[in-house]
Amino acid sequence: MGEAAALTAAMGWAVASIALTSVSVRLPALVVGGLQSSFASVILVAILIGSGQFDDLTTASATTLLAVVTSGIVGFAIAEPVYVRTLAILGMQRTYPVAMGLFILFSTTGGVLILGERFTVGLVIGGVLIVGGAYLIAAFRQEQLIHAQEPAPTFAGAGGPRTATAPVALWARSRRLQGYALLLAVPVLWTTATIVLAGAGDHVGPIPAAGLRVPVGAALLMALLLLTRRRELESAVRRRRDMITIAGAGIAGIVIASLLFVYALFDAGAARTAVLTSTSPLFAIPLAIVFLGERLTRYVLLGTALSVVGIIVVVSF
Repeated sequence: MGEAAALTAAMGWAVASIALTSVSVRLPALVVGGLQSSFASVILVAILIGSGQFDDLTTASATTLLAVVTSGIVGFAIAEPVYVRTLAILGMQRTYPVAMGLFILFSTTGGVLILGERFTVGLVIGGVLIVGGAYLIAAFRQEQLIHAQEPAPTFAGAGGPRTATAPVALWARSRRLQGYALLLAVPVLWTTATIVLAGAGDHVGPIPAAGLRVPVGAALLMALLLLTRRRELESAVRRRRDMITIAGAGIAGIVIASLLFVYALFDAGAARTAVLTSTSPLFAIPLAIVFLGERLTRYVLLGTALSVVGIIVVVSF
């Protein structure tokens, strides 16, 4: 059952990323992140109360609660909008495999350097494969610029009308650089949230931890939206179809996948669970092609394969 739970979690993360990508081009990243975590929070709080484990939070130490809250702020209030924005700029095929691969690499390295976990040769070999795969995906995937089919602006000069391609090229380059910077920030934020939470793992269970960290991140995001972007939030809420999509992403990616991942850890073990959940990009790429119309190239395929192999090496050796 643990193996099945891990594979289902991998599928859940892939489905959630597809859903978020589909709305990220229409709605601001902060709005999408806030609404997604809010939908998930309602369900997680209900699960926490229904499980009878709410008392675990009242008896936990202040240090444990601080770690859980900090993890929620970093992992949801900060990382989630950054991830959604990256999806909007770079697309699903480029963002998800690279972010997932670097997250595994960074979290494993952080475990060795910060938490004192065992160093292995697999970390080095797997790290090289992950970075190589990330480079192939990021550097060689064919661009699909938003304004690619729009005629470039023209201006009159001494030689007659000319096409102002330089500003368009400069805008495209700036947008790509922004996307790459965010793409690096996403796994760093995920890793930070994970390592901070790891310190509280022996003192509070997965359901109480999720029931606290996700609502904290959601509350912070929603407060920011109400103070600074109330009109955008109200406009998004009126888009019923997008609300259903965002709610589905919250349920699939935060509620179901996260809880199944923890269950798989307990039932199948950490190494086997990590290997199985590392298949998530293999679910995500076909879904992106079918539902988002993204184009598959040999570099994306090769880079994804290298990244997945690297992840398996990191967690297996």
